[in-house]
Amino acid sequence: MRATPVVLPVALAVLMVFGAGAKFLAPPEQSVRAPNPNPPPPPVLVATETFNGKFQLRWKPVRPDEDHVSWTKNRGALTITTQRGTIHGDETGNKESQARNIYLIDNPLPDDADFEIVTCIAGFAPKQQYQQAALILYNDDDNYVKWSYEFSYVNNGSVALGLIRETKAKPEHDHVAVPEKADEKLWLRLTKRKNSYEYASSTDGKEFAVHGEREWGDKGPQRIGILAKNGGLADVPEVDVCFSRFELRSPPAPRKGPAPDRNQQ
Repeated sequence: MRATPVVLPVALAVLMVFGAGAKFLAPPEQSVRAPNPNPPPPPVLVATETFNGKFQLRWKPVRPDEDHVSWTKNRGALTITTQRGTIHGDETGNKESQARNIYLIDNPLPDDADFEIVTCIAGFAPKQQYQQAALILYNDDDNYVKWSYEFSYVNNGSVALGLIRETKAKPEHDHVAVPEKADEKLWLRLTKRKNSYEYASSTDGKEFAVHGEREWGDKGPQRIGILAKNGGLADVPEVDVCFSRFELRSPPAPRKGPAPDRNQQ
């Protein structure tokens, strides 16, 4: 007999959102004859998108523009070509162009569930403000957390990793240095633990450098996903960004070592 402490409505919601791209990793078999002094961990939800010629997950892009999306430019990856558009601050009130092709899936987890999301970006080298590729936890254009690889305003213009938390159109920023060879391949990871969000990066997908942790909101995001865009400035060249993988895992892997310094930058 396999112990599977999964509440059925959550499992059904996951299947509705993720379809064939989701699976549950059940805990090991347990005897039912006696209480277990060391109960197994809860099952792990893993939803994976490999971008191998078609979608496995049920993506719902915000302001889709199919002319800037391709399956054929780079085989085995989703290529999004950046274009002018922003969700930074009050872009609507400022009459700025809104960002397009924000690729999102519905968050099937309870509001208080912890999770981590990871994406892999390949062959992208941002060279002008604000060319970027990012993970995003999204409620709407004015309430989100974005973890991006971008050409930023730091040091009067430089490549950086940036965490942007926006609440009611009021953004907060944290920037850290980009690892070497990020323009070849870069993994970005966001981990939610209660209302804290840990941001990390890797160039091999195995060993992640944790850069810090920040608080945002009082419950989980409504949607999660990826984006590639240029920001609101005019005349910035459009460039291709290749996404080769996206993964959601809940609960997240255990934290290694003490919690990161919340003031680390």
